Formats: sequence, C-alpha cells, structure tokens
Amino acid sequence: MKDNSVYRSKVGIMYFLVAVIIAVILVGSFLYISGDGNTVAIFIAYIIAAILYYFVLIHPVLNTKYILQADRLLIHCGIYKNEIAFQEILEVYKKKSFRRYPALSEQMVFIKYKNCGVTDLVGISPKNRDEFMQELQKKIQN
Repeated sequence: MKDNSVYRSKVGIMYFLVAVIIAVILVGSFLYISGDGNTVAIFIAYIIAAILYYFVLIHPVLNTKYILQADRLLIHCGIYKNEIAFQEILEVYKKKSFRRYPALSEQMVFIKYKNCGVTDLVGISPKNRDEFMQELQKKIQN
C-alpha cells in the first residue's frame, strides 16, 4: 500500500485567461515601445516583467500539489505551504468559489479544520476532485 498520494491542482479557465491576457499585454507593450531609443532599459524592464510573470503565474501551475500522507495532508502552492493532520479535519465538502486560496481552479474542495484550537478553512483544487475526496475521507476515518 502506498503511503503518499500526490494530486496536482486543476487549472481553471479564469486562471488561464488572466495568464493569457497578461502575456498579451507584456508582449504587446514590448513590441509597441521597442522602437524607442532606450532599448537596453526597455529590455531590462521586459526581463524583470517576464521573471515576475513566471513566478506569479507559471510556477504555481507547475508546482501546486496536494499530498495525502499516512497521517496528514500537505498543501504546496508556490510559497504557500500547509500541513493538516487528519485528526484535525472537521468537515470536507465541494463548492465553487472565485476567492483566492491555494487553488488554481474555481472547482474546489473545502477543508474545515482545527488550527491551534481555532477553526480554519482552506480551499484546494485537485484534478480528480471526487477521487481525492474519497481517499481523504478514508484517511480521516482511520
């Protein structure tokens, strides 16, 4: 029996559209102002914008994952990292939301849990949402 199950994040249409629109604006503005005289400054600004674009929009797509271990759920989304022990989970349910969570899609699984004695809520968006919820429910019950 495997101890860890890794679920990648689903990427929603809104996230994809925002990424495409920002890319078009970056490339379009670079092409528009590239005829100006200060090409070096423009090139440096474009490189900085491209690096920011990668870390804000591309890196999360490549690295957001939810890992079901033997005793806890690990959530990795960019610089956001969280660990939730299964015994601390109070409720798990599906819901659509456009709020910003460590999720890249509006199709989310919400997890209500105890965090240092306080009830907290996190939304995640695993690709196989139903399979993820079934496996999580099994681990919570054990």
